[in-house]
Amino acid sequence: MTFRSSLLFALSRWRLPAPAKRTVDYGAYQDWRRQSLSASWSSFADAAVHGKDVLDFGCGDGALSLFLAAEKSPRSVVGVDLQRDALDRAREALARTSVPRSVHVDFVQGTVDGMPLPEASVDVVVAFDCLEHVMAPLPILQEWHRVLRPGGRCLLEWFPFKGPWGPHMESLIPVPWAHVIFGERAMFRAAEQVYDLPEFVPRHWDLDADGRKKPNKWRQWSSFKEQGYVNELDIRSFRSLVGQAGLEIERLETRSFGGGAPRRVLGRMLMSLPLLGEYFVSYTVIQLVKR
Repeated sequence: MTFRSSLLFALSRWRLPAPAKRTVDYGAYQDWRRQSLSASWSSFADAAVHGKDVLDFGCGDGALSLFLAAEKSPRSVVGVDLQRDALDRAREALARTSVPRSVHVDFVQGTVDGMPLPEASVDVVVAFDCLEHVMAPLPILQEWHRVLRPGGRCLLEWFPFKGPWGPHMESLIPVPWAHVIFGERAMFRAAEQVYDLPEFVPRHWDLDADGRKKPNKWRQWSSFKEQGYVNELDIRSFRSLVGQAGLEIERLETRSFGGGAPRRVLGRMLMSLPLLGEYFVSYTVIQLVKR
């Protein structure tokens, strides 16, 4: 290990937190996810989906699709995801969820650059905690443009890469801005070492079907591009890609630190700094429109 990776490993081991229940118990994760989505949806108006045909892009286990279908009165919701097993869980969850008979819900499998939906077939695209994981964002933005009807909108909650937890590796590397301070190679080598620590508690995504800890996947990667999990997209590049896709930004709000009022005020001040402000953006709330 290099000096950087050794230092980051030592810091990560020192700061290694006890895992939240939702990260080790899949049932608790589903409960937390529903609550989290409800809080995220509060950034948007219910009227945005009322009576509309809605596409939940990157639907995963269907939590957002079912939340909207059960509580926000859309005309229909179709969830699209790459993972067949996630879609199977979404269909199982649909069978357990009380959805009005007037709301049609379906789950379909897409590809990395397309969706099996007709042109101009939806009014609204929702994508929460998803865009940062799209490794080729432009083709997907173009797909959103294709399936939207004129005047249709995309409602996004997106975590830009430059923020304190941009790499989404905090369960192993609980050091904010580690990707900026130490670099990606050091992060992967430190994560490799942390994963093998006896005190590291595997999260539910680290366990196989029998509940055993999976082999150490971090050994195979040295960059985010190799990992294929986060796309390193920043706000300036996002703005450019939106224009190339034929969409327009109606709303782009940046959110910084949570917690008490002093932390929130500090976060807003830091976000206003020229050049450096985006490093203090935790997430964004975005609305795009197809004119």
